[in-house]
Amino acid sequence: MHRVTILTKRIMRKLMYYALLSPLIKKTNWYKNFFVEDIYPGNYWYREHDERNFDLVALGSSGAKWAYDFSEHNIKAMNWAQQPQTLVEDYNLLRNFHSILRKGGVVVITIMPFTSLNKQTGMRDALKYMHVHSHEPIQPYLYNEAKRIDFMPLLMGKPALKALIKYLLGKDEPLRSNEKALGTTNPLSQQQLESNAKSFVSGWKKQFNIEDFDAPLTLENQKGRDYRVGLMRSIIDFCIERSYRPVYVIPPVTNHLSQYYTPKFESTYVYSFLEDVDRDIPLLDYSKVDYLKQDELYFNSFFLNAKGRKLFTAKVLEDLKLV
Repeated sequence: MHRVTILTKRIMRKLMYYALLSPLIKKTNWYKNFFVEDIYPGNYWYREHDERNFDLVALGSSGAKWAYDFSEHNIKAMNWAQQPQTLVEDYNLLRNFHSILRKGGVVVITIMPFTSLNKQTGMRDALKYMHVHSHEPIQPYLYNEAKRIDFMPLLMGKPALKALIKYLLGKDEPLRSNEKALGTTNPLSQQQLESNAKSFVSGWKKQFNIEDFDAPLTLENQKGRDYRVGLMRSIIDFCIERSYRPVYVIPPVTNHLSQYYTPKFESTYVYSFLEDVDRDIPLLDYSKVDYLKQDELYFNSFFLNAKGRKLFTAKVLEDLKLV
């Protein structure tokens, strides 16, 4: 009984310690940098915006986040892509917020090199959606754990304590900046662009356990692909059942990166995947459009800069006959 009492007291002290320090940690930029801006049309958004009947929403991962800029066009559009974001989060965002679209509104499904492969995102990616006011979790895998950490960020352990100490010493890390992405030039040299492209490729190989881009899918990746095929069908069927227009869009990348996209690679990871989904929807493929692959339109080897986004968005909207 005495041991139980001591243990209970220790637990209570620890909880009090966490409860006292967590509000301070929430003031740090380290904590704030976890979360995406709540741009989505939920109840809080509607309190400040009297808008409906949007023409288009875009879904996708990192490449899609930096692909679209609708600000200069006379249409109602939103880009819901995040860095990174899987088809699971795409589908959940769509299910939660689709009512912003008009009948016949376009849902752009942005296809990236590995959209076809299944990889659960981690805790940092679960946390980033915690301040999005949705009816259902956007990232369901780790939602309960992410909710606990959001409430009591000291549960993150040493990184949280380190961030708190830096904050108290006046050495808080900076807020996340998109400065490079907002520029109109590519800051990288040719050598740096080559190195950057190699870095993306090596990262993907490690992430998806791929030794050779031209080799057949591993058993693990084939199982993941089968899951993604079903998920993509669900997204498309969801759109069609509600009279929206789903469209595949493949953005361009620089030649520094696309040189690794052999015909075999593209067939295995992109085109055969869309064939397996087996849904008759338009495909806008810009991966071979030379004028959109110029280095000056990007801020690295992969992502479009402000100038590139405007040019690419104008082309997509023109092809969709929305402008």
